[in-house]
Amino acid sequence: MSTSTAKSQHLECHHCGEQCDQELIKSNDQNFCCEGCRMVYEILLENDLDNFYCVAESPGVSSKKKKSENFEFLKDEAFANSLLDFQNEEISKVRFYIPAIHCSACIWLLEKLYKLHAGIISSRVDFNKKTVIISFNHLEISLLELVKMLDSIAYTPDIQLDNKTSNSSPYRRIWLQIGIAGFVFGNSMLFSLPEYFGLNIFNDDIISKIFPFLNALLALPIVFFSAQDYFKSAWGAIKQSQINMDVPISLGIITLFTYSYYIIFYQSGLGYIDSLSGLVFFLLLGKYYQQKTFDHLRFDRDIQSFFPLSVTKINGQHEEQVLLNSIIPSDILKIRNEEIIPADSLLISDEASIDYSFVTGESLPEIKQKEELLYAGGRLKGASILVQVKKSPSQSYLAQLWDDESIQKGAKAQVQSTADKISKYFTSVVVAIAFISLASWIYLGDFESGIRAFTTVLIVACPCALALATPVTLGYAMRVLSKAGFFVKSTQSVEDLSKIDAIVFDKTGTLTYSDKAEVVFDGNMPEHKVLAAVKTLFNQSKHPLSQIICNWLPYYPSQQIEDYKEISGQGISAKVNGQIIKLGKKQFVDNQATDFDRKANSSQVFINVDGLTYGCFNVKHVFRENIGNLFNSLKTDYKLNLLSGDQAAEKEYLSQWLAEESMHFEQLPGDKKEFITKWQNAQQKVLMAGDGLNDSAALRKSDFGLAITESTRQFSPACDGILLGENLKQLPHIMKFSKASFKLVIAGFILSFFYNVVGLSFAIQALLSPVIAAILMPISSFSVVLLATLGTRYLAGKYLTTTEKSNNL
Repeated sequence: MSTSTAKSQHLECHHCGEQCDQELIKSNDQNFCCEGCRMVYEILLENDLDNFYCVAESPGVSSKKKKSENFEFLKDEAFANSLLDFQNEEISKVRFYIPAIHCSACIWLLEKLYKLHAGIISSRVDFNKKTVIISFNHLEISLLELVKMLDSIAYTPDIQLDNKTSNSSPYRRIWLQIGIAGFVFGNSMLFSLPEYFGLNIFNDDIISKIFPFLNALLALPIVFFSAQDYFKSAWGAIKQSQINMDVPISLGIITLFTYSYYIIFYQSGLGYIDSLSGLVFFLLLGKYYQQKTFDHLRFDRDIQSFFPLSVTKINGQHEEQVLLNSIIPSDILKIRNEEIIPADSLLISDEASIDYSFVTGESLPEIKQKEELLYAGGRLKGASILVQVKKSPSQSYLAQLWDDESIQKGAKAQVQSTADKISKYFTSVVVAIAFISLASWIYLGDFESGIRAFTTVLIVACPCALALATPVTLGYAMRVLSKAGFFVKSTQSVEDLSKIDAIVFDKTGTLTYSDKAEVVFDGNMPEHKVLAAVKTLFNQSKHPLSQIICNWLPYYPSQQIEDYKEISGQGISAKVNGQIIKLGKKQFVDNQATDFDRKANSSQVFINVDGLTYGCFNVKHVFRENIGNLFNSLKTDYKLNLLSGDQAAEKEYLSQWLAEESMHFEQLPGDKKEFITKWQNAQQKVLMAGDGLNDSAALRKSDFGLAITESTRQFSPACDGILLGENLKQLPHIMKFSKASFKLVIAGFILSFFYNVVGLSFAIQALLSPVIAAILMPISSFSVVLLATLGTRYLAGKYLTTTEKSNNL
């Protein structure tokens, strides 16, 4: 690799685009402004990442003025660990705020960090928040080495030594761009006032020279600063052989700028600097409004609309359900089998098996010992444990985990939205129309009208409103649904819900109350010592039957438990105080046990202690109120099915509303999954409603997995939505609301299409000025947002009954 140094002749740096104003450094026939930029270039070249320079023009961050950072404070293990979101024996996960993130090339490079070091597993960028989440093997690369590597390529993390997030405003740059554009717009209009009123001021030689020259000067900050982001984005797209929406905007700006300079310097006129500055000013206002809209929806997703997760807090000798946001460090929490650890905590119990697949994607459980740190997002596998909270919980972090790509349904790829498909061809068609309009007017002998038509076509025809229709409408729909006790994973999930053809219900804990039932014991009631052990085992499981029986049994102190196992759809077993106990179905507990008469509408749970079967609990279910109205309302629009793991004791009762062939009993979790697959193969879009625990495989397989729960501590990553049990009766209205919301998206498409057709018809005829076109452009986006807001409010009032989240426990 050849490197040389020469005097600069005002050439641009290949890496960062800055002027090489002092020494010019050359490497591989490329110019660099400093050794730092050259080193970054060579690092990327050596790791086959030179395509970085194809994503955007000079996309790198300048290293010329960058001070050498000292990251030795990361050698402090306690401080370094406080920065981590997760860590086990090999893998660590960290989130950095990186101010230098500014374009698509930054995303491209930062998401390919694994090519720079084998110890980096993956990295994901949130462009709007300027953050990157990095998973790495700390046995191969330390946190200090990772930060130094990022610093070496000029993406230095902003690490606050007081462990607080940077308070710098993400809107500072666009505010400055809008301010400069507004200043130029106002002053250029002032200089153009005489021309507006037809006054001949150019008889004065001084004014005739000064005003056009001032306009020409005012245009420079507009083009080279305020409009800079449009040019960068457009050039990046062109270098990738694509045309994005910034390409026609950039063409329009360049055309106005070039034609104005031609008029000013060759025809002694004022040009169209007022139109140019007004165009950029209103474009930036529209961009700011759109960014604020998305940020509002994102904040609402992170903080407000996310379901009010509750946890079991130990208060003396008692357990109580409390909201997650009321938990503080030092609180003692009880975590049951399959429950999520809501905050970084120390393990108080002797041992725990934790599944971190929710965080890392790795499904192999990790064994943790007493006083080890357990990270938020881990799922307990086995007997219940006690933990002490060490770090305040974050609902937004758990929301991000729920929506993370690593736990998305593997069998169901994200469907490309209609807007994406249309937008893919939209800008190409617009550019073609603009050039045809220009050529037509030139052919007719009116070059000035051709320029006006060319520019206004490029500006007025914008897919922004089209792009906003889906996320804004469905984003507001998510917010409204959350107020009705229905919490949805993403806007894509709302769209999926609107396309459902068939609904499959589980019975226990879904159609029945999981906290209301009549319990009767048949057989020989065990002595208190055995009952104490039995209750301890029941208390380990989240299954509705386990919790019902546990609450029915009298109070006993918790017993020592070992070798806890839970087989979904079968039962639970463990060694409690040295006694081997099995609880569950007859075939799981003791297939040779005496049969007991099953009560109507009931489930049987057998007890076997040290090989002796004492009998069974008959749990008579209480169906949720208005269950008949629920079925009657749904069956007119959907194919209904029931899949239950119980025997057919309730078949006669349910036959009032469900056909016999649609009810299936004694179904194992695998059977439920196969049933869903069968219906999907018949081209049906299937919603599976279950308790979120025993039906996780079916929930994941379905087109929309709906977890029905009495308490939001029963959080399942396999589901697309969570509905509080008391609100199940609202499911028909929720389904109607989702379908109506998607129709509202279509209405947004139609409004956007109508706007573009009308706008183009005037623009082609050169009847619009560029400024008017720039004003109309954000108005179209505002109209779509207004339609989404007012439309969802109307639909919510028509279909849904809202409920206070604080009462949802």
